[in-house]
This record gives sequence, C-alpha cells and structure tokens, in this order.
Amino acid sequence: MSRVNFFALPLICFLLHGLAALAKIAIENPPFVFGNSGEDKLKRAFLNVDTPWDNDDVLSKPPYSLYVTLENFPNPFIHASLCNRNGLNYSYVCDPNKILSRSTADKLEEILSYQRRNSSHHCADRGEVPYVLGVALIERLPYGVSAETFSSQILEHWKLGNRNCNDGILLLFVKDDATFVLKWRKGAQSIINFRTATAMNKSFNMYIRRYSLEYSILRAVTLTSQYLTEEIIPPTQTAQIVVALTIGIVVGLGYLACILIVFSDAQKGNI
Repeated sequence: MSRVNFFALPLICFLLHGLAALAKIAIENPPFVFGNSGEDKLKRAFLNVDTPWDNDDVLSKPPYSLYVTLENFPNPFIHASLCNRNGLNYSYVCDPNKILSRSTADKLEEILSYQRRNSSHHCADRGEVPYVLGVALIERLPYGVSAETFSSQILEHWKLGNRNCNDGILLLFVKDDATFVLKWRKGAQSIINFRTATAMNKSFNMYIRRYSLEYSILRAVTLTSQYLTEEIIPPTQTAQIVVALTIGIVVGLGYLACILIVFSDAQKGNI
C-alpha cells in the first residue's frame, strides 16, 4: 500500500500543478477595471483587450460582456480617448472596443460634422438649432440587456442634444449580432419617428448583408445624416406631400369644372 502511495503522490502533485496553471489563463478581458479602494473608485483605467486580469482568480470572473455596462461605457464628450478617439477633446463617436479603423472613425466624424452644419429645426428655448447625432459601437451587449435598453441608457447618459431642446439621436451598433438600433428624443420626432426608423432599419440590414462591416456602418451613419439634413425626405413627410398634392389637384379640377360649367351655360344663353 505504501508503495502505491509513493508512486501516486507525484502523479497527484502533477495534476494539481496542471490545474493551477490552467486557472491562471486569462479567458477574456474587460475594457475597464474598477478597483474596490476609494481611490480606485475615482479612477477608471482603460485596458487593451490583450491586457490580463489583475488577479489570478480568472475562472470566477464572468464573461467580458457582463463588464460592459452603462457605468463603464465611456462618454465621448468627456473622455474621447476612452472611446478610441485619441487626440480629440470630445467626439460624437464612441468605439471603445476598436471595431473601426482610425480612418473610418474619422470619416464618421466628418459625416456627423456635415450633418450638424446642414440640419436645422426650431427649438422653443434656442430658436433654430441643428440635430445632434451620436454613434456608439460595442462588441457585445451586457448579459441580459437588450440593444433597445442599452441604447436608451446611452442616449440618456451622454445627454445628447441641444440644451433644453430634447432633440438628441443615437445610432448604436452591436458587432456580436450585427445589429443597428436608432434612438431619438421627442424633440427629433418631426424628422425621426417609428415609420422613418423602420424604413432606415431595412436599409441598415441590407448594408450588413451586402457590404463589409466598416462600410456598412459608414452607410448607416450617412443615411441617418441624410434624413436629418432632409436630403432624403422621410416617409411621413412624403405622405404629407402626396396628400397635399392630391388635395390641390382635386381643388384645381373642381375650379376647372366650375369654369367649364359657367362657360357652357354662357354659350347656351347666347344661342
């Protein structure tokens, strides 16, 4: 029995060593780490996806997606660098997972800048102001959180829109399931509404099927910008124009009919 134990002991030690080594392998890393100390609570550290965990208890950590929450998803108007927009004081694009290349993100900034310069609507408190469109990109959503909920939270958290105008608009892209979500505030409903968003979403899905990821995102942001600058007439406005034209044609035909009747009666009177 002692001889069996003598040979079994090294084998058991070897297995335990192997399990300990496996426990130290990093599974997946969060973009942010929040410490438990008072000082760390005031400081956010942005980590590259290749950065290992700061402790060895990896197997007890939940998946990366659980760590992407409203609390740690950065605000590009405050921390542009955390949104992968290095060198800018603020940005309208937030891509903390580095889904886009720098050149593509710069193109998005140009599109959004053009949109702000060329869109306008009336705000009771500020007069004519541009629509404010922001773009958020995320690798995958937090566990148990829908894209609709997450986009609504980000729209609120970023405080998108002109002050007291309630006119912010957010386009969220989730890479994991190739999903676009468009959210807007009440002040933007004259141009973006359920019918408009439905039509735009069909185009977004078509882009994903036909084009590369980055080009699809570029097309989606461009399309949204074109609606806001009214280079594309929203379906609701198109319907209103059709109704107005129809009424105009009917009224015009009515006047023409009256003129013809009067003219016909005059001709009969002359006979």
